[in-house]
Amino acid sequence: MQDRSLAVIASLALAIVVSAAPVAAQPSPDAPEAAPGASSPPRKDPSGRGGVSPYTEQILKGQASFVARDIPGAITGFQEAIKLDPSKMLGFYRLGEAMLESGNAAEAEAAWTTALGKKGPDELHAKVLFCLADLRERQKSWQAAGEAWGAYGAFLTSNPKAAGYPATAAERQKQIDRRVKDEKDYVAVKERIVQREAERQKEAEENAKKDTRNR
Repeated sequence: MQDRSLAVIASLALAIVVSAAPVAAQPSPDAPEAAPGASSPPRKDPSGRGGVSPYTEQILKGQASFVARDIPGAITGFQEAIKLDPSKMLGFYRLGEAMLESGNAAEAEAAWTTALGKKGPDELHAKVLFCLADLRERQKSWQAAGEAWGAYGAFLTSNPKAAGYPATAAERQKQIDRRVKDEKDYVAVKERIVQREAERQKEAEENAKKDTRNR
């Protein structure tokens, strides 16, 4: 699970963008006919109803940069999308992915945490919860990770139409509980070892004093 590739999540996010983008409006009967073989650019519409909105355009630019491994360009694209519409979840979700890919886990967590308070479909909300739980587990923040996986599982239960993996949430919580128990047991064993070593050292010092007095 720790080695889960962000490429899978990235492809899912792209599918959301494409499916969310409005279908281009049909050309007017009075519109001039395009030259044979010419490709017309996608229709743009600030409202996003009759064509690609500036917000979606920036998301797609960021996505293209992400796929091309231009992570700084991806970050810029998603940040520009957020400036255009900070109420939508998708820009923050994708920004979090790009930040994590750049090695900035703190900024990724901040972006995903912010995303939870924005507007977006249930499926995307579930993805954000998944990313946060996975990140906190990577950071070995066991209590926070357990709570995050619990939140992910609870959301899927409350929103059955959101595509997710409830079995994964339950399994990760079990693994985390086992890890926490193992660490506690290790600490207890280590304390006993240190205590025995201290007792042996003390006994050796006392024996040395007795030998000195008996000479």
